[in-house]
Amino acid sequence: MKLSSIILKIAEKMDGQRSLNASLHVLRGKRSGQTLQDVDYFSVKPYFSILPKLGDSTFAEAVSSLHHAGMISESEGIVTVSEKGKRKAKELPPFQFDGWHYRGREEIFFLRMVLLVQTLSQLRNSQNSFHPITNDRKIQQFVKEVLRSLQDTRPNSARFFADELLLALKMTGISDLQAAVLCHRLTGVSASGWTWEQLEESTGETVASLQLEYLEALHRLITVSESTDAEERLPILHMLVKDIRIKTPLTDSTAITKKLFDQGLPIDEIAIVRQLKVNTIEDHITEIATNDRNFPILRFVGRDDQLAVQHEVRRNDVKRLRFLKEKFPHLSYFQLRLILSTTKGELV
Repeated sequence: MKLSSIILKIAEKMDGQRSLNASLHVLRGKRSGQTLQDVDYFSVKPYFSILPKLGDSTFAEAVSSLHHAGMISESEGIVTVSEKGKRKAKELPPFQFDGWHYRGREEIFFLRMVLLVQTLSQLRNSQNSFHPITNDRKIQQFVKEVLRSLQDTRPNSARFFADELLLALKMTGISDLQAAVLCHRLTGVSASGWTWEQLEESTGETVASLQLEYLEALHRLITVSESTDAEERLPILHMLVKDIRIKTPLTDSTAITKKLFDQGLPIDEIAIVRQLKVNTIEDHITEIATNDRNFPILRFVGRDDQLAVQHEVRRNDVKRLRFLKEKFPHLSYFQLRLILSTTKGELV
């Protein structure tokens, strides 16, 4: 799995409407009003925040490979996917990330699983004292609670969990490579988890590619483990995925703004109360609108303006704010973002 393939998938969704930086912001999980609107409007939620530490040079290198392969081109900062690129995007297998709902929390799940495997392995060999794979006290406490729940089956817990993990891996449908990466990252009594460099040497795949395979595999494992029948079929993994899925897509800061907004406070007053810039509060409001089908947009934009913008978007298939601003100069960029955020379903 290559980063360039994921960028191509996102660029194809935004074809002719956004710059490549928009794809970078999606992958990094930028919380700006523009990016949050793009994520929803272009249906790229699966890729949101899957690579929060993606470096500029790494991204540029992947983009360069797409340019050289004739997959994409840029004009006035806007990326267009060529016919060759569109064919390639369709040929790519469907990626099964769920960045919107996990946002890096898959690593918490993995650390819980690694520590549980390590602990059960040590206990099975009568080793009650060992150095835990993670020093995170919350992870340690969580695993202790899981072990307490397994008290009645403690002698056989290691075997039970091994069988359960094998079943779960089959249920996910992940590739042999992905299963191997996950398993080799685990730590037991006589075997430490492999480093990325060791996996690279063993598989012949690059570290960057392996990390993407690992990430998708984790997302698929979590999805299976939180399914409706997992509590019975995968009881231990079902415990490990507790609170991994984001319950609310709003950031903590936006949630505070929402409480004030729901009380009827206007944006400028919310900014004063929160001691934040008006632009920041507008980003919060856009984030709220993106995630609330009943958002009261009439507090900001009249119905006639909403219909006019919708008609323009539908008629010319244009979603670039600059073009819409030229067509509707009396509307602010904030108002235009709100219209796009709250009318996606009506335009599809």
